[in-house]
Amino acid sequence: MSHADWFMRVAHDMRNPLAPLQTATYLLRCGDIGDDEQARMLEVIERQAMRLGAMIDELSDGLRAEYGRLLGPMSEADVGTLAVLAAQGNGAAPVHGPGDGEPPLRMLADDARLLQLLRILRELRLSPGEVLPAPLTIERRDGCVRLERQLACPADLLERPQRLLEAALPARLCEDGLGLQLPIAAAIAQALGGQLQAQAQDDTLVLSVDLPLLGSRP
Repeated sequence: MSHADWFMRVAHDMRNPLAPLQTATYLLRCGDIGDDEQARMLEVIERQAMRLGAMIDELSDGLRAEYGRLLGPMSEADVGTLAVLAAQGNGAAPVHGPGDGEPPLRMLADDARLLQLLRILRELRLSPGEVLPAPLTIERRDGCVRLERQLACPADLLERPQRLLEAALPARLCEDGLGLQLPIAAAIAQALGGQLQAQAQDDTLVLSVDLPLLGSRP
């Protein structure tokens, strides 16, 4: 996709929430609607405003990633604790992490960006039937922590899985955003000294992130 085509798509996607926002505002101004309809219009405004805000945040993160400016202040973080936090308010999908008695998985990180990476891994959907948030596996590996998620994926995207980390998802798979979740996740992993990989496994996409634990950096 050329830069011109990409910007046309962004303009189109960001314009989509405006029509329901304008309609809801017009109906509220008319004053001829009942309390139930008024409440429904306010819900439309709130939902579409949040959708538009999420698109702006995603575009901003994409630009920050392009210029290597994603990370804020760094501090010691517990990956296991943040992984559980990433699931709060989103159901009870399991986090398969270290057992009781094992040392915590501590690393130097921007807490907010690491939490964002974890949420992308748990909440990304490429198939309508995927139940979210998805289970996430966390394990220690040779001075690193590995985060792994398996998700259903259309066959055409499995032909070049690593490409998903470099370009926006097809518009048909973007319900509310611009499709930049995986490139942003890859950029966060790289900024934290790690790497995100995507591999095809039968009809499944396997996302794995390796991040360095404290004491493992040279």
